[in-house]
Amino acid sequence: MKISVRPFCLAVAVSGVLACEAPVFAADGAIPAAIARGDAADVQLKTAESLTAYLEAEKLGGKDAELLRKISREYSLSMVDTKSKDEQRAFGEKALEYGKRAETADPASAMNQLGLAICFGRVAPYQDNKTKIAYSKLVKEHADKALKLDPSLDYAYHVLGAWNYEISGLNPVLRVIAKLIYGELPAASYEDAVKDFKKAIELAPQRVAHHVELGRTYAALGQKELARAEIDKGLALPNHEKDDPGTKERGREALKKL
Repeated sequence: MKISVRPFCLAVAVSGVLACEAPVFAADGAIPAAIARGDAADVQLKTAESLTAYLEAEKLGGKDAELLRKISREYSLSMVDTKSKDEQRAFGEKALEYGKRAETADPASAMNQLGLAICFGRVAPYQDNKTKIAYSKLVKEHADKALKLDPSLDYAYHVLGAWNYEISGLNPVLRVIAKLIYGELPAASYEDAVKDFKKAIELAPQRVAHHVELGRTYAALGQKELARAEIDKGLALPNHEKDDPGTKERGREALKKL
């Protein structure tokens, strides 16, 4: 049986209900449309456009954990688009804010745990030494949680590899602070970093960063030939991610020092 829509709408309008409900229906349709625009821009690495669309979705009432994580990601990627340290820190802080909200909204999401680990890692360099080490502890904590929830997350292994690399190379001052923050010096090593990066490559060999960071780790171990081979693999791969150009530049700098 086909129901006539027009008489029904007119009847509701007379009762005064339609005037109240129409904006809600409009917003409900606008939220997924805004998110879709953000997703499309993200695929094209148009971070500013993607962020604008996601923030529009939030303003319209979107507040689920996935949207919060996407906003966090775009703020994080926005750090790559500016050379201003102040702007980078501001974007990083906003990324961390939304990352925390996403994790609180859905702590059982492996992607939310990984996203938060990445945020702490990106913001850490802009902090004082004590906060930097405290954030490093949170990087590992949330990366470990992400892998418990989803062992197939290649970038979670990458984050742990970076954690092992950074902790292994701490200067004497930071090592003292680390001992205070962690309770004792954490068990970290370049060898463990190699294992983590190799696992990340096994899961996602197409990622530039996995190869370059493995190469840099080999360099830290004095294994120059392995370092050159791995960095060259990363440099030969096409750019797919926002960070790839910067990662490749870091790889080229590492090659110069070998």
